[in-house]
Amino acid sequence: MKVAILAEQNFNLVDGSTVWLLNVCRLLAMQPGFELDLLLSHRLENRVLADELPVAARVVEAPELLAAAGLVAPRVEAETVLEVLAAQEAARGRYDRIFVRGALYLDRLLAEPEIRDRVVAYAAGVVPDLSAAEPRWLGAARAARVPLVVQSATAARVMETLADYPPWAIHVVPPAVFVPDVPPPPRDGPVTLCYAGKIDAGYGLDWLADLAEAIAADPGLGLRVIAGKEAWRARHPAFFARMDALRKAATAGRLPGVSVVSNLPPSRAMRQMAEADFGYCLRGPAYDDVLEVSTKAMEFCALGVPPILNDTALNRDMFGADYPYLIDPAAEDVPARLLEILRGGRKGADHAAARARAAEAAKAAAAPVLAARLGRAVLGRDPAAPALVTAPRRILVATHQPKFLDRMAARLRGEEKLRLDWQIWAGMDGPGDALRAEVPAGVDTVFCEWCCENAVWHSRNKRPGTKLIVRLHRFEAFQPFPGRVDWDKVDALIVVSEWFRDHMAGQYGIDPARIHVLPQYVDWHALRRPKLPEARFAVGLVGIAPFAHKRPDRALDFLAALRARDPRFHLVVRGAMPWQMPWLWNREDDTRARYEALFRRVETDSALAGAVRFDPPGPDMEEWYRGVGAILSSSDSEGCHTAVLEGMASGCLPVVHDWPGARGLYGEHVHADLRAAIPGLIAFAEGDDIDTARAALSRRVERHDVAHFIRAVLRL
Repeated sequence: MKVAILAEQNFNLVDGSTVWLLNVCRLLAMQPGFELDLLLSHRLENRVLADELPVAARVVEAPELLAAAGLVAPRVEAETVLEVLAAQEAARGRYDRIFVRGALYLDRLLAEPEIRDRVVAYAAGVVPDLSAAEPRWLGAARAARVPLVVQSATAARVMETLADYPPWAIHVVPPAVFVPDVPPPPRDGPVTLCYAGKIDAGYGLDWLADLAEAIAADPGLGLRVIAGKEAWRARHPAFFARMDALRKAATAGRLPGVSVVSNLPPSRAMRQMAEADFGYCLRGPAYDDVLEVSTKAMEFCALGVPPILNDTALNRDMFGADYPYLIDPAAEDVPARLLEILRGGRKGADHAAARARAAEAAKAAAAPVLAARLGRAVLGRDPAAPALVTAPRRILVATHQPKFLDRMAARLRGEEKLRLDWQIWAGMDGPGDALRAEVPAGVDTVFCEWCCENAVWHSRNKRPGTKLIVRLHRFEAFQPFPGRVDWDKVDALIVVSEWFRDHMAGQYGIDPARIHVLPQYVDWHALRRPKLPEARFAVGLVGIAPFAHKRPDRALDFLAALRARDPRFHLVVRGAMPWQMPWLWNREDDTRARYEALFRRVETDSALAGAVRFDPPGPDMEEWYRGVGAILSSSDSEGCHTAVLEGMASGCLPVVHDWPGARGLYGEHVHADLRAAIPGLIAFAEGDDIDTARAALSRRVERHDVAHFIRAVLRL
């Protein structure tokens, strides 16, 4: 696989972002079969980082890129990146994937359909500014389901909830750490604090300068500054004057125990970092909302040096709220707190506990672990997993609505011998004027997602030698389309439950041997997130439309009866409001009146007071289920009710009304009268070992994970 790595960063400068770029190359070089080109935005004038690149990464400097495109410029700008990439591909061949960091580059590349599907984007981890317009690249990447690499689980949750990014397309890859193979240094000298990184006015280095004289006055303490590039010297003259004075005083020996060195290669810098007892990783308030994991913090962890960090949600998430070296600069005297930590020494309980936490964090940043994660983001599947397709295959997916296949399509993107083509119909009834339904030469299988006019047409126009597979959801089973399908031409029919298998066999005379029960898949691994404390007494309901189908009134009846037994419970409803769907809200029947009565009851029924919350729809269901302890299905009819499968995968107790097909899927959790579920629900919520019970529920639906679904479909 040919992979281009393209970043706006200047690889001549040594800082966290360029060390990140170096380590991305190292991680991708660990993948078998990857051919790497690092396309540099600048001329390479400083080889401090370049000399540590893996041999597998071929470096192409900006002058070569620009010359091939017939351009003369000092660097590759966003305005020229398309021309540069086109010239590079003309010379080197088409890239299968293009790994990109930089909003301006992404703006241009994601605007090009021919490039968009090959991009893997890296997102710098800053909380989106909800008062500003959304970045163009983010909207384009979300719409195209572009794989997105972020540095932390916190950043992933932010992208899910604030940017509506599909969780399955987000890959968490913290900064990798490549530790030089050197024996651990003796720790019998002064207790030393070390800073390594760029000289930036926002990095809290004023606090180090405040501390320097106190450290110099104490022979038992030391301070080491390993300086990288300087950031915006002209903008911050007072700050840099102070840093220059610190360097001169340390170099002249006027600050015993304090040293300042510059521009070390990463391997040499890490050897010096390893000799410290504490890593200085504080930042000023300008970085409070940054969700990127500090590369230097992870390096300190890997070296066995506990970092001193800001008390932020990101750091609490990574190291624990009780990590002893978290500092809140807004509430504490930072130099005084630093002196207190240093004087606590390297032999106390706090230092031992912090080193243990640092070791745990370092395991998560081990190169083999992160290489697999990054490889999965780029390749589309686990690089170590065997290929699902061993002989060349070409599948045509014909559908008017592909949303239920997104995750499957993303996984198949990594199969080098499989080509997936799409035939998007304008609606259920026909292909539309812009599309002439046909099967291109070379297609060996047609997969009809939904049994609508697409299945009718393809069953009547099946080309000899091809297979035809139809997947039927609940909706189409009661429409005229199945009655017009030539079922003798259909090799396999996929249905979502045993009830629909029996219905289709009985109604249309389809051979039961050709009907396969495969409920809608779930992303089982992504759903298995730790529950929030409030989940214990939260009952979730996904979707309340249409009324006659979802029966939200039955959900309120159940909640009222449940709260009569235990008022700690509440209902959390996720989905669009009925007035947001004109086709539903403006129907000429009693639909609107039934919804109005429902909402009046929520507002006025004392049994429900303050106990119902409505959450807007969004793709971040994995995060939403963290706050839900039970999942309710109050419907009169469903296919397989994917929300129940998702809820169970997340560890929710299912409470399911007895709709046709429910018992075959959910067994003892199905009730003709939902009130019968109340004693078991209360006992579940009050259980002493609820985590074990949640894990058992999750394991029951592991067989519905997307990976199992894909293998089953490919077998067909």
